[in-house]
Amino acid sequence: MGIKTARILIVGGGAELAELCVGTLERDNSAHVLMVIDQEHSDRVVSIAEAFKPDVILLLAINHMAPLGGLEVCRQLRASAVAGGAKIILFSSDSLKKGLKAAKECGADAYIRKPFSQEKLLEMIELLLS
Repeated sequence: MGIKTARILIVGGGAELAELCVGTLERDNSAHVLMVIDQEHSDRVVSIAEAFKPDVILLLAINHMAPLGGLEVCRQLRASAVAGGAKIILFSSDSLKKGLKAAKECGADAYIRKPFSQEKLLEMIELLLS
């Protein structure tokens, strides 16, 4: 499966960052993107993911999600029978070492440190979908 046929769920990060991701994914790749900008309602992410059945989930704001933190959202997504098979990419401005450790502990498949390049995002998704 490639990006062109992937269903991608974007969670948190604020409108500007989410729009950057959507623009990157849709511009050349025609990915099916559902965007969840509202990081204030992280307790709804699992039910949204179960309904949308994404192939990839981008967690853009692991440190600023409420009422659940992004790492807990990742754990809950991974535990879901429906959404648990999705590839999860965590984004954070934490150091590479700290971010990789957090990603591994919560069950994420990959970690991207902010700021990031659009090319790196596309490469990571392609790699996870291959």
